[in-house]
Amino acid sequence: MKYLPILLLMVLMACSKKEHLDTDLPGLGGETWDKGPLDFWLDSNFVYPYNIEVKYRFDRYELSLNKDLVPILESQVTPVMTTISKTWVQPYIDEAGATFFKKYCQKQFVLVGSPQYNTNNTITLGTAEGGRKVVLFALNAFSLDDKPGVREMLHTIHHEFAHILHQTIMYPVEFKTISTGYTGSWNDYSLDEALAKGFVTQYARSAPDEDFVEMVSTMLVEGKDGFDEIVDSAPDDGAAKLRQKEEIVVRYFKESWNIDFYSLQTRVQNAIDNL
Repeated sequence: MKYLPILLLMVLMACSKKEHLDTDLPGLGGETWDKGPLDFWLDSNFVYPYNIEVKYRFDRYELSLNKDLVPILESQVTPVMTTISKTWVQPYIDEAGATFFKKYCQKQFVLVGSPQYNTNNTITLGTAEGGRKVVLFALNAFSLDDKPGVREMLHTIHHEFAHILHQTIMYPVEFKTISTGYTGSWNDYSLDEALAKGFVTQYARSAPDEDFVEMVSTMLVEGKDGFDEIVDSAPDDGAAKLRQKEEIVVRYFKESWNIDFYSLQTRVQNAIDNL
């Protein structure tokens, strides 16, 4: 008990010490910045007409915390978003109308400079959350001179938008019965093996929903000639299944959205050719 007075004295001294608790703590108040020309351009071309937010400043909490990623170069933002506008926004508006596009389009794009590397030896080029947010990766390598790279990025955009469409109105159930062999380890199988089973890409083997949106995005981004080449490269059984899926995709767009898919396909191809 003889230590009690000393302990009480120490507590009283600690409580009586005056501290300025309103001191600013760096880094906890959030980032602030003044809008520049790029921000005003994004406002004019995406925020105001379509209510689409484009985030290019690095925000760790928009991304996976366990991945090593780098920001997009500001010089890449305008070329990337202009390409997206010409080859995704405008074709859908021209074919289906502005009201349709504004209602169903993704509401946020997050732009990242580097790819996202995964533990299963794959690379993620795009992700979507809740049909409203799309994250695009590897954009520091984007170049209009690299047509395969441009098509790869657009494939991601059209893939994710097709998810929104089928999550709103489901595609015909018979689509799921055309091919067998869906697997979570899709990356362990070659493209030739996928084509033989009627899958347009390796990733299409991962699940029926992914199969459907891979068909949509491949048909739009590769165009009629490109898709026909893919079908012709498949064995007879696989080619027949791809044609069955093509018919369902075209019918789905017409019956569910009153969209002429082949006309939309032509618009997307013309936009890509005119970049």
